[in-house]
Amino acid sequence: MKRALIILTSIAVVLGVIAFFVVFYGGGTYVVNSPLPSDSTYSSSTIATASSTSSSTLANASSSASSTDSGASSTLADYASTYAQSPITWMEGNETISITDANLNGSQLTLTLTVQMGSVAECLPLNIRLVADEEGDLTAPLTAQFTFPDSGTCEGTPGVLYNDQQIVFNVDPTSLPLVFTTGGTSNKFFELSTTPQGGITITPPPTSG
Repeated sequence: MKRALIILTSIAVVLGVIAFFVVFYGGGTYVVNSPLPSDSTYSSSTIATASSTSSSTLANASSSASSTDSGASSTLADYASTYAQSPITWMEGNETISITDANLNGSQLTLTLTVQMGSVAECLPLNIRLVADEEGDLTAPLTAQFTFPDSGTCEGTPGVLYNDQQIVFNVDPTSLPLVFTTGGTSNKFFELSTTPQGGITITPPPTSG
């Protein structure tokens, strides 16, 4: 009997050693009990739902911000017109200047002019100005001077017609209509406004009101 107990005890020790190696070194699958009680409200599905809700909220916030930015930028619509007959023409020295196109893109206004040179070679000054306020303050364009393609300067060749001379202004698109003066000796005034159809009109300023 004593011998049988010794044999059984030896077998139990061997089995215990084998079980130890299988569990810790055999690469098997282990079951780890959750630190939370089984009836806890913080189940894995709840955590997953919370994560999903958080991601959805962030996505919605980002989408809303993008939509707002898009809406803000869309309020600054583009306006453009090309004129078959120039709405205003003036003399600057011996040269004749006409506006042929106008384009308003956000706060940038571009006027396209043609310049018909006179009979002498000379530098044509850029005198056109935006009338900034009721006090008559004037704002110069971003364009510093006329630049003719054959000279690369404001020096024009006698008798040559220069097209596509672009003059750029920074303007406040919410303050339309805008008033300009040609400056120089002609000093003509004209008013620029937009139309519901996306065009730009250039007319003499009202004489009253």
